[in-house]
Amino acid sequence: IRLHNFADASDQPTIAIRTAPAGQYLPPPRAMSFNPSEKAILLTSDAEGGSYELYQLPRQLSGHVADAGQTRRGAGACAIWTGRNRFAVLDKSAQQILIKDLSNQTTKTIQPPVAVESIFAAPGSQLLLATASSVVLFDVQTRQTVAEISASPVKYVAWSSDMSTVALLCKHTITLANKQLEQLCQVHETIRIKSAVWDDAGVLLYTTLNHIKFALPQGDTGIIRTIDNPVYLVRVSGGDLHCLDREGTVQILKIDPTEYRFKLALQRRNYEDVVSIIRNSNLVGQSIIAYLQKNGYPEIALHFVRDDTARFELALECGNMDIALETAKAIDKPAYWDKFSQEALRRGHVQMVELAYQRVKAYDKLSFLYSITGNSDKLAKMQKIAVKRDDAQSRLQNSLYLGDVEDRVRVLRESGQLSLAYLTAKTHGLEEEAESIRAMAEVDESDIVGVPSAGSATLLYPATPIKAAPELDWPQLHVSKGIFDGRFNFGDKGAGPRPGKSRVADIATAM
Repeated sequence: IRLHNFADASDQPTIAIRTAPAGQYLPPPRAMSFNPSEKAILLTSDAEGGSYELYQLPRQLSGHVADAGQTRRGAGACAIWTGRNRFAVLDKSAQQILIKDLSNQTTKTIQPPVAVESIFAAPGSQLLLATASSVVLFDVQTRQTVAEISASPVKYVAWSSDMSTVALLCKHTITLANKQLEQLCQVHETIRIKSAVWDDAGVLLYTTLNHIKFALPQGDTGIIRTIDNPVYLVRVSGGDLHCLDREGTVQILKIDPTEYRFKLALQRRNYEDVVSIIRNSNLVGQSIIAYLQKNGYPEIALHFVRDDTARFELALECGNMDIALETAKAIDKPAYWDKFSQEALRRGHVQMVELAYQRVKAYDKLSFLYSITGNSDKLAKMQKIAVKRDDAQSRLQNSLYLGDVEDRVRVLRESGQLSLAYLTAKTHGLEEEAESIRAMAEVDESDIVGVPSAGSATLLYPATPIKAAPELDWPQLHVSKGIFDGRFNFGDKGAGPRPGKSRVADIATAM
């Protein structure tokens, strides 16, 4: 048995363990349970149909291998410490759990409530009983089942440092649960899982044949790095991962914990840590951007993106119309202006809608926008533009919005619609204009019948705006800058509103 010091990476032998006699084979130990207060170790092996050995480490380490002396042994499939001076042994054939003291004497015999394949440590006076299809949390003192969770046959168990979360390792799955065995998530792998360990932040690191991966309690997983040979994790400290190779040699692998710490901070809504990680790392990539967008953080993803197209989509998604307008100007394509105008109109940004319509020369939409906002001055300008463009349809539409009967008659007359021009003039009391049109059409007045008089008709005029506010956007709820606004600088395309501007949210959304 060797002792490894994580602080200085020193390694020294402590005590010799039992070896096989000459010419015989003794299976190596497959599990070890350490009691730090008593400096005692339980080794479990498959020798003799399943057995355990209890070793007492020397109080003072001299650097020399001490003789094990009289080693205490016993039969059992599993042996684990359950307290300072007691341990539990599973007698699989008799389906009994034996509680023993440091002298290896049985003090209590427990009949488990289920058929147990193996046992593992749990907080307090509890044990985890692994069956063929579940794991049971069993209280040794009261001999009662506390909780149960479904799981494939469990090979190993890894508890977090505060014993609040547990990872149940099966051949191809990992089940994460809290200390009441309420499932948090389940991870599936196609390659066999080798080992797992928790870091101090509450993230599980585990290994397969070729990868070191992470799993968050909420279910997110990812690859930390690839490995050439399988390793078995022991401890993680910052960017140092302590592990054992197949020869039992301690290795320290360098890892980058930035990605999983960033995701964990996001899920815990610890935004100060998120800001710190973004500032002090190079965590920029399409996978992170896609992760942020998928999990409902488009406003954070916006701070990573430099591509105008991606920034445009993210800005619309999170309602940052200032950046959406900036990127739409940079792209300057009709499809993007159209999409921008629809979102701006939905949010009541009238002036942004006007700008978008102007950029794509959507004259009909501009006319309608000016009409519903009561902007008669700009409607008159649109009429002049329609004349210059020689667009009869637009002229007629604008004359209807403005209530300009004379121009409406003029458009119909110039377009050859003499009957409509005559009826419009006659109905609205423009007698001289109507007579001129009749003469042009060379129609005798006696042939015209059924024309309503000006006094009996209900004339078509546009509604008068209750309150003309052509330059004002719809009411917006002003909010202070978010924690991510204006705190990053990614060059010319830094995200976030410029200093002096505040983000706005729709009143309807806020309510």
